[in-house]
Amino acid sequence: MNLIYEQNTRITYYDLDLMGRVKLSALLRMVHIAADVNANDLGCGFKVMSAANMSFILQRFALGITRMPVYDEIVKIRTWPDSIDRGVFVRKGDMYDQEGKKLMEWASLWIVLDIAARKILKPNALPVQLPTVPDQGVTIKPEKIALPKDDTENGNLFAKYTHTVKYAEVDTNKHMNNSIYGDLIGNALFPTMEAATASQNWKEVQINFLAETRLGENIEVTARNINNELIITGLAGNEPARTSFTARVL
Repeated sequence: MNLIYEQNTRITYYDLDLMGRVKLSALLRMVHIAADVNANDLGCGFKVMSAANMSFILQRFALGITRMPVYDEIVKIRTWPDSIDRGVFVRKGDMYDQEGKKLMEWASLWIVLDIAARKILKPNALPVQLPTVPDQGVTIKPEKIALPKDDTENGNLFAKYTHTVKYAEVDTNKHMNNSIYGDLIGNALFPTMEAATASQNWKEVQINFLAETRLGENIEVTARNINNELIITGLAGNEPARTSFTARVL
């Protein structure tokens, strides 16, 4: 059994944004696919979890970027189960170019959800015991992001829009797939061509997934610049609205 998933993949044109950079949503999708394959290899993939009426749900995600891969570049993606910390599964991964240089690394926290009851389960509810992989050199940590209180105390509010969750964005867990949040973040940061062309490369992204967002619900997305950190927040549902996600981009 291979504890570490490893696969080469080619960066295609549909992974890129209008500036030729890999979109955050595309990176999240690559990471999620790799995690799913690795979980399946370890005996707790989608088929096994669905039969037990359970699913892994992403809670926090941290991405550290050295360089974005470019079109047609072949990159190596790795991911593995790292540990279990206070009832949460820690999963890590990284990406390398063909010269063996690390392009990026990530760390994520996952919970196990009872699909019918929408209830968080303890790790021992899994049908198998996940192994712990020795340290692979990933140092970034998924952090808790403080929620902004108001515009005055929390920097410059520079973007605000409402997004309605569509059918194509919802996965089999009946909520908006985690990769779509990457598009919500990008839409908030780059509302115009001028904003996109003036932006610098991302160095770090932290995302906290705080509540499910379902088909047909509206998400009010705001973006603030707080001490040169870009904070993006999404409020979902009707009054009182709940915080769906918050993110920090450096």
